[in-house]
Amino acid sequence: MSEYFRTQYEKCYEGDEYYWGTEPASFLDDLLSAVNRDPSEVSVLDIGCGEGKDAVYMAGKGCRVTAFDLTESGIRKTKKLAENVGVNVNAFVADINDFETDEKFDIVYSTGTIQYLFEENIAPFFEKISKITNIGGIVYFNVFVDKTFLELPPDWDKEEKMWKTGALFTYFGNWKIHMIKESIFEDNSGGVKHYHCMDSVMAERV
Repeated sequence: MSEYFRTQYEKCYEGDEYYWGTEPASFLDDLLSAVNRDPSEVSVLDIGCGEGKDAVYMAGKGCRVTAFDLTESGIRKTKKLAENVGVNVNAFVADINDFETDEKFDIVYSTGTIQYLFEENIAPFFEKISKITNIGGIVYFNVFVDKTFLELPPDWDKEEKMWKTGALFTYFGNWKIHMIKESIFEDNSGGVKHYHCMDSVMAERV
């Protein structure tokens, strides 16, 4: 593997411990419920899956899950976690900036990854998302938002870019909105207490 890493998480994920833990995100059940179909009929794309905790959880619910991350170590641990739990996740290394797929999905999901989009790739990314989401399919995205009263988190990557409040929501003008919110929360990743501001959207392609 090259000594140059696009993201420091390549090294963060190298150890046996799971950097983000293995507990799934608290909102995943609401996301799965929004599709209103039997999980065995639901296809999921997890963009920036990290070490795979959310992808594996949705696979455990019966979904057909495809997941990718920029980090080789993260994908290795995603596959390991899936094997340990006894589920199948189609996991591979790819970059949010240029990934390609011929499939369409009922859920397209990404948390903590959209800020890695290069400026010139933001609009094409959301055009791609519209094409690969089935009619009636649900997307759940969040992105870190710039607040002058909050310091950058200690594990912030140089290639990450803070978004402006509300900017994420502007890409869903033709979608049915299930939820939009902005929240500030405490985080202890990296062993240092800090705070994030995050915009989140859950929307249905109509």
